[in-house]
Amino acid sequence: MALIVVAEDDPGTLRLIEAALHLQGHSVLTSNNGHSAWLSIRQYKPDLVVSDINMPGVNGFDLLRAVREHGALNQTPFILLTSLQERRDMRHGMTLGADDYLTKPVHPRELADAVAAQLNRKAMRAAALELQVKEAVSEALDEQAWTLQEQYEQRLARELSEQWPGEAQGNREAFHPLATVLFADLRNDVEWVRALAPQQLATVLKRFYEGGGDTVHLFGAATAHFVGDGLLAMFTDRPGITTAHQGLRAVKAAFGLRNSASAMQAWLAQQFPGMRLPRFEVGIALHSGPVAMMRLDGLLGGTEQLLPVGETVVNALAMQRHTPGSHPVTVSIPVLRAVTGAVQPVSRHFITLPHHTEVTEVCAVDPLPV
Repeated sequence: MALIVVAEDDPGTLRLIEAALHLQGHSVLTSNNGHSAWLSIRQYKPDLVVSDINMPGVNGFDLLRAVREHGALNQTPFILLTSLQERRDMRHGMTLGADDYLTKPVHPRELADAVAAQLNRKAMRAAALELQVKEAVSEALDEQAWTLQEQYEQRLARELSEQWPGEAQGNREAFHPLATVLFADLRNDVEWVRALAPQQLATVLKRFYEGGGDTVHLFGAATAHFVGDGLLAMFTDRPGITTAHQGLRAVKAAFGLRNSASAMQAWLAQQFPGMRLPRFEVGIALHSGPVAMMRLDGLLGGTEQLLPVGETVVNALAMQRHTPGSHPVTVSIPVLRAVTGAVQPVSRHFITLPHHTEVTEVCAVDPLPV
């Protein structure tokens, strides 16, 4: 099946992981410290690495950083293990480029599922690469088209930047030529307003969006704001910092929000027993493009804020509100291209956004099947 390197300094946990992976038919190389694991990774070039975070000497973060900075190994799938329930440690790992994480004690079924998902993604990337090699002419044409698209986006970004007020005219903070915007909003909001009193509805939304804020924070969102009863988050690539691609982190955050919405059903049954409530559903849309940041200096006595603005933000909000069907996660075609091999397209729709005359293509997506 696959060759997997496991780094874990606890002997019992190491034996458990090794046995669980052997049952799945994998070959396993074990190490009780990060240094020996790195030697095995360099020598054998495994299909996957599973590593504890807290190890003496070379810890899991150090090992992950070394893999991501190595030219021949930087695409190796990497799963982190941690017994710390602190989100900053998990977020730090995802920011460094970890593909997934598991909390200890490790459950064999969860481990098998996580490993299968990462190996499946790797196989899809390999198949995509082989297809590119076989279709060299098509690739060249696609590259030419992509270059033209980049030129258009750069031109649009420059025009938006020039139109944005200068420092002498207002508060200009920053400009991102390419960012991924995520907007999550409660569906059937009219039914919820009718079903609950304002204070009860506020409790429900607070419960979900506090968890939603934690989710986008975990996957490295640059900013997060509440827009009405919706959550708006922006993901960017940060130069000089090894990190997973912004689009991939945004899509992972979207799937995390979808899972949080599903988990709300049990909480609602406990919080409001006997009440006939609508099903708790959210719609999530992702779009990428240029985004400007606007500084608001303490309106009405509040603290200053940085708000993302521009056509990319407007399109993300409109996509969520105008895409037909009940599928939770919808992405624009630029986002879909950026995360090819990491998601499974479900259905495509052509929609007309309120501020556009031409139709816009969007795609509903799911995680890859395990």
